[in-house]
Formats: sequence, structure tokens, C-alpha cells
Amino acid sequence: MNVPVGDKKFGYNRLRILFWCAAIALGAVDAWTARYNMNPDGISYLDMGDAYLRGDWNMAINAYWSPLYSWLLGIFLKVLKPSPHWEFPVVHLVNFVIYLVALASFEFFLRAFIDYRRTRRNGVCDKWDVNLPEQAWWILGHSLFLLTSLILIGTRLVTPDMCVAASVYLASGLLLRLRSGTATCRTFALFGAVLGFGYLAKAVMFPLAFVFLAVATFSFGNTRKTERRILISALTFLFIASPLIILLSHAKGRLTFGDSAKVNYEIYVDGINWSIPTNSGLTHPVKKILESPLAYEFGEPIGGTYPLWYDTSYWHEGIKPHFDLKGQLQAIKDAFFLYYFTFFSPFLQLNVSAGFLMLFVSGAQRSLRLNTGAAVWPLLIIALSAFGLYSLVHVEYRFIGAFVCLLWLGGFSLVRLPAARDSHRLITGVIIGIAATTCLSVVWWMNQRDPENGPAYWKAAQALSENGIRAGDKVAVVGAYEPVGERVAYLARLARIQIVAQVNQADRFWTADSSTQSRVIEAISRTGAKAILTLPEPPHSAHEGPWQRLGSTNYYAHLLNPAWE
Repeated sequence: MNVPVGDKKFGYNRLRILFWCAAIALGAVDAWTARYNMNPDGISYLDMGDAYLRGDWNMAINAYWSPLYSWLLGIFLKVLKPSPHWEFPVVHLVNFVIYLVALASFEFFLRAFIDYRRTRRNGVCDKWDVNLPEQAWWILGHSLFLLTSLILIGTRLVTPDMCVAASVYLASGLLLRLRSGTATCRTFALFGAVLGFGYLAKAVMFPLAFVFLAVATFSFGNTRKTERRILISALTFLFIASPLIILLSHAKGRLTFGDSAKVNYEIYVDGINWSIPTNSGLTHPVKKILESPLAYEFGEPIGGTYPLWYDTSYWHEGIKPHFDLKGQLQAIKDAFFLYYFTFFSPFLQLNVSAGFLMLFVSGAQRSLRLNTGAAVWPLLIIALSAFGLYSLVHVEYRFIGAFVCLLWLGGFSLVRLPAARDSHRLITGVIIGIAATTCLSVVWWMNQRDPENGPAYWKAAQALSENGIRAGDKVAVVGAYEPVGERVAYLARLARIQIVAQVNQADRFWTADSSTQSRVIEAISRTGAKAILTLPEPPHSAHEGPWQRLGSTNYYAHLLNPAWE
């Protein structure tokens, strides 16, 4: 569809094709360059996907990690059947597919946003005011999508945050369709379904779903006429969400929609150790096998490659979160620092902030009128609610990507400039400047990659297999989870082995005398572990002993299985 701009025609289809090509190409590059990347969350989601596909429901039902992303990973791995060497690249292929779904969802939302603004324009703007023309919204919107999706969220991390972004965009677009007054019962049902699948992607979408529903309810002048239709949305949401809530509640013996917020509050506000809590009252304390150096065993009953991380809520069961003013204020302070850095860092979104401030200040008298924001308050409330919710516990850039996009679109909707030629020139210059600097930022960000370690994970896993370690075997680790344990978990996943014990105080182990080291090794061997893994290279004195380098990697192993002798 062509829309006049002055006395010219602007090809929206050409503009959309251009942005889609750019977004797809940049997303593909992002996924490909990160194809061997892995992170701790990803190992847990992969293990969950396996558990669901083999019908191991006791392991699959997890109160810390939500299931939707694990289903997608499990299905792709089941269908494509990659070799262990190609498993992580296939995971990033899944991320790229989800990114494409998020792009299509954003396109739907942006179209609904522009249509909604067009229908409401007369109510918030008079002939003496100028706001962004429609082609500027397309350019700005897609620029924001690239910034938030490739920098804040990205495809390099194996997490469900892109799934959440897709659900937020779809729900926001449907919300704007509902506000147009022409929506059918089917649209209301679809709105609830999207919120339900958003919850299946990440538990934080459960409380945020009620924000969406509340905004939808109060978006209409006469709420009585819409109560039935909003009820359809709510019932559809609960229909999709309730099976998981029932399963989690049954597993925990109490009503819960997920324990991620509870556990994260304990960790980030109350200061409890996330991997091995030592508080009194624990229902399932991690078994300590040595006092000095500290060593733990955790092979049962939780499964997964690294049981301590697979279901953190199990190990934290029995701890009651408590309000700690100092911890709460620190969490809020950390969140606001991250928000500040998000909007004012030259490496993130300073270009958008500078452009917005330039336009907003240029028409401050018009932009500050109360009726100016009447049409966009739903987007602002949803975005600010998410920001506020995260600030109470813990926030990372990837959590807020979609909500940053909503906030910016709502913010730019407030801009009103005097109807003059200079205003049109200023808008054109600002939007083109944002688009150009966005491309530069995304390209720069992609060049800031850490060296890829994926082949090293596979080579180390191969070396273990060549020396008698088979799928299903158990191993131990010398070194706390960060940074040693998590990197060992990546090769353990590819080798299909399980980490069941670890020596937390690696320095004490390496500097201990031979009798102490022998005592530690004997204790670990009783856990059923067939090898002890570590990295980087052990101290020279230890290296001269039984520690072997795994291929050409930086991983080392002490072999406990006679097959290694």
C-alpha cells in the first residue's frame, strides 16, 4: 500500500522488505557467529527438553525453568538428530527461528500500532501539531527492534527471552486491536492464548498477564459491555496456564505458578548462595562429603547434566524469603543503574535517547499536554510495570528488550512539534540518524565476540569417550561452579555424562599435601564418579601426577576408572 508523503508516494512494501532483509541477515549472522556459544541456563533447558521427550515427568516438571523453550529445543533435536559436535549450532538455529517469529510478531504489533495511531490522531492532535509521519514510524520501529533484539536479547544466549519478546509483541498488537473497538470474540480468545503461552515461556509473564488484562479492561469507556469478552481472554489464559500450575503445585505441595521469583529474591535480595545454600531449615540440603577443602555430592535425586543448576528450587526448598531493607534497596539501585545504562550508554541506546530528547524538547509545550499521552498509555503502563517488577528482584538486559521497545514507541508518540517545514526536517534528520547509528551499533556489537569454545567442548568430550567414559557415567569437578563448573557442564552435556560432585575450594585442594589430595579423591570416588575434571592446567606439581590433558583443550582429567589405567 502506498501512502502519500507531501506530493510523493512512499512504498511501504519496499521499506518493509528492506528492513526484513536487514533484520534477517543480521539475525542470521548473529546466530552463526555464536553457534558454539553455550550458557548455564541453556544446559538446563536442553536437559528439560530431553526429559519431556522421553516422558520422564518427574524430572521434566521444574519449578525454576519454564517449559516452552525446552519443548522447542527438544523437538528440533529430536527431528534433526545432530551429532554432539553440531548440537550447540542446532540450538542457535532454534534461536534464529524464534528470532524470526519475534520479527513477524513485531511486524504485526507495529502495523497495529500505526493503524491505532491513525484512528486516534484526531483526538490527540490538532492541525497545528506535527508528530512522526507513518514512514518514520516504520523506520524507527524496525530500528528499535534491531537494537533490542540483537543487542539487549540476542541469539547468542540459550534462553527463552526471545520467546517472551514474541509473546509481548503479539499481546500488545492484539491489545491495540481490542482498543480499536472492532475486535471479535476470537480476537479476545487469541489475546488470552498469547498471554498463556507467554507464561509457558517464562514465569514472569504470569503477573504481567494480569497487567495486560487490566489494561484491556480499562481501555474501554464502558467496561460492562466488555466484561464478557475480557472474561474470554482471562479464561483462555487460565486454560493454557492452569495445567502447569497444577503440576507445579502438586510437585511442591503448595500453590505456585513457579519458584523462579522466590528463589531469585532469596539470591539477589536476601544474599543466599544460589548453588549451595547452607541456611537452616533446608528441606534438601546439599550433601557435604568433606569439610576442608569443601566438597559436595549432589547426584541424587535431581537429574540433569549439572543437578545443582537443573532445579535450583529443589535445593532452596525450605528457605523462606524475608524482607531485607538493605538488600531490597540494593536490588532497586542495581536495576536503576542498569536502566540508566540501557538508555544512555553509547553502546546501547544513547542514539535513541538523544533523538527523543531533541524532538521532545523542541515541542515541549505541546508534548507535555495531558491529552497527548491518552492514546499510548497502555504501552507505557505495560512497559513500566515490567520495569518495576524486575527492579524488585533482579534484572538483566535480555529481560527487558521487548518492554524497552514498547516504552520508546509510547514515548515518541508523545512528541508534538509545531506545524512548520523545520519540524519536518528535524523529524527526518532524527529518524534517519537513529536508523544509521543503529546499524553501526549492531555491527559493532557483533564484532565484540569472545573466542568460540564450542569445538573445545566437543574435543574434550571426544577425549573422554576415547578413554572409557561413556554416556550416563558420573564425573566430579575441582572448582566452584563459576567459572570452572559451568564450563565443565558444557562438555558434560555433549558427552551425556553427569556432574555429581565438586570441590569448591580449588586453591586449597591444589596446595594441599598428597595425603589430603588422596583423601579428597577417595571421597569423590565413593560418589560413583569415574573421573575428576578441571580447567585450566593444574599447578605444575599436580600436573606431574595423574592429571591428563584432554586432547588439545584446556581441560584436564584425573581418571578414576580402571579403564583409564
